[in-house]
Amino acid sequence: MKFDITLKQYELIYKVVASVGHELSHGAGKSCQFYNVNGAFILESLFKVKAKPVMGAAFIRLTENGDTLSFAGEEEGNFYSSLDAFHCWIETENNIIDFTAPEYKEAFTQTGSNSHVKRNMFQKSKSSGCTSPHDLVNIGDFYFESNPALTAHLLQNMFAKPAAQDLAKICVEWCKKSKKKLSKFEIIDDLGEKTTITPINHSVVGAW
Repeated sequence: MKFDITLKQYELIYKVVASVGHELSHGAGKSCQFYNVNGAFILESLFKVKAKPVMGAAFIRLTENGDTLSFAGEEEGNFYSSLDAFHCWIETENNIIDFTAPEYKEAFTQTGSNSHVKRNMFQKSKSSGCTSPHDLVNIGDFYFESNPALTAHLLQNMFAKPAAQDLAKICVEWCKKSKKKLSKFEIIDDLGEKTTITPINHSVVGAW
């Protein structure tokens, strides 16, 4: 398959959105919308990859023992996505990208699991997805089900806030300046107050 970005480029984008998210959003394992909306913005702006953030239900198998990270609600055996139960990812022409994947470890820990989960890249062809959340057999198998109405609602609410647009511009600018080396980034607000964002230390070690 043909990837849209390299592992190194993926790691750079992840570190930028995660570092800004850690400082100004909800932190590790809780910021799928922030990471992937801004990740899509970076892909479009700097890497010329047509990318759109998508919300819906998601399931990813993380271990050989069958441990699966799920973002969905369940009612009478049926899975669904809602405002209280959803994941956000990115869809390009051929691939699905998730910039929260290096933090599946933190997301899984929040469920009470102590299983070892690597910090891997998630960039997979759309055609490689499973047809049901019950069909996940191997590590890295996934099932994503988009919810267009939920996506439209959440994106509209997000970008109705001027701060969201400002943070998207900050992510793009920092990524643009960091293609060779990621260093600290300073933000000055309207009152002249300075915030220094330090890059997170996590390295992406492989791919799901």
